[in-house]
Amino acid sequence: MGHSNRATPTGRSRKGMPPSCISPSQQRKAKRILRRSALILLIFLLLVGSAGYWYYQQNFAQAINTMTGKKAIHSRSKLDATNTAAAQTNSKQHAQFTGGRVTIMLLGSDTDGKRNDVQNGTPLAQIVILVTINPQAKYVGMMSIPRDMQVTDPISGGHPKLAEVFSSGYRGNTVFDRVARAAGRMMDTIDYNYGIHIDHYAWVGLTGFVKIIDTAGGVDIDAIHPMVDDVYPDDTNNPNSSIYDFKRLYIAPGPQHMNGQQTLEYVRTRHADFMGDFGRSARQQQVLTQLKMKLSTSEIIPKAPELLKDLEGSLQTDLTLDQIYPFANFARTIDTNKIDRVTLSPPYSMPSGANTNYLPLCDQITPRIAKMFGLRGNAKCIPQGAMNGKSTAAVASTQPTLSTASTPAPTTIDTMEIENTWQMLGAISQITNVSMPQGSRGFAGIDSLHDLLDLMFCVVFESFDGMKV
Repeated sequence: MGHSNRATPTGRSRKGMPPSCISPSQQRKAKRILRRSALILLIFLLLVGSAGYWYYQQNFAQAINTMTGKKAIHSRSKLDATNTAAAQTNSKQHAQFTGGRVTIMLLGSDTDGKRNDVQNGTPLAQIVILVTINPQAKYVGMMSIPRDMQVTDPISGGHPKLAEVFSSGYRGNTVFDRVARAAGRMMDTIDYNYGIHIDHYAWVGLTGFVKIIDTAGGVDIDAIHPMVDDVYPDDTNNPNSSIYDFKRLYIAPGPQHMNGQQTLEYVRTRHADFMGDFGRSARQQQVLTQLKMKLSTSEIIPKAPELLKDLEGSLQTDLTLDQIYPFANFARTIDTNKIDRVTLSPPYSMPSGANTNYLPLCDQITPRIAKMFGLRGNAKCIPQGAMNGKSTAAVASTQPTLSTASTPAPTTIDTMEIENTWQMLGAISQITNVSMPQGSRGFAGIDSLHDLLDLMFCVVFESFDGMKV
């Protein structure tokens, strides 16, 4: 016979289960409350998400859009078509970083003073570095070309310094167009002189550094000894002198508060420290320690939009967000000690003797770039002859010989900067994380803002130490 399921004196059913204490009407009411709570939570999340997206669009998106995806503008129609076709062919491969060789040009300009500011002047390219990457072989090569290297400009036919080619191309209605056109002319000139095809570019100006330090409230520095530099580049705050002039820089010893301009001079001076490069590194560490405190997460959040705006006009690349991110992943797999590096200063070049230009020694350069960039028989080097001043005469047909004339050393990037520019590329690659649609890190992409600042500091300090803020 069946057994009843009624409750026993102990308060439990015969099957050992507690009796139901909630009536059907109470269950329906509980479900309604649960549905309403879920709906309220959903609405709340939508509002928060919308507010976050609005905040990102208002404070981050515009700045990011002005810094990324700015394609180079080429003056030579043939090269323009060639580069456009190559970009379209490799776009998908670059996005996934699974294709063939990729070469990126990194440029740095003094944009902080007389007739070389981005708005009203024509900046030079003081830093020119080519980074070439073969993802399949996990090979990374880095070549620095001195700004004083004499080249043949394929547009004008003249023989300027490479730094001046950037200025010649710096034309357009907006700063973004000017940088893009200058970068395109640099690409065309390097391709024309050396046979090196460049896929992408990234450019950094010094104006942003001064603005960022000022936005952060300056830094407190204790100069351990007086510093006098009689050959400091006079390219800041002096609109009446030449961009090639020098000035005497004096920094008094002792504790002092420095604004952006003073900080720039403090970290850039090369000839004022008794301890040489070691002293310069110590000065940079002082500034970096201050920046770590000034730009800590708690301090940077309210200033993040302003800091990003400070970077506008001082950082520009043709890489898009979906192209940049794979570079970060690839960078993590590379042993930086195995990067192949070369600087085209002597023995790859020699003083002109007639001016401050340096002339390429093509017998040395051609085999080196053929190997580094995988050019094989397509590598080339256009010989240059000594010119009296800025000449547009035909290029010399013979290879120049070494001269013993007294000529200033070529302006190049120091060893530490060359050694760590791949990490600079890794910093560039983190820009993508600022994008909320792809998932920002930290608070509204604050970590990614740090990456952008690290990139700028790395260029200004000419050292990987700059990426440790």
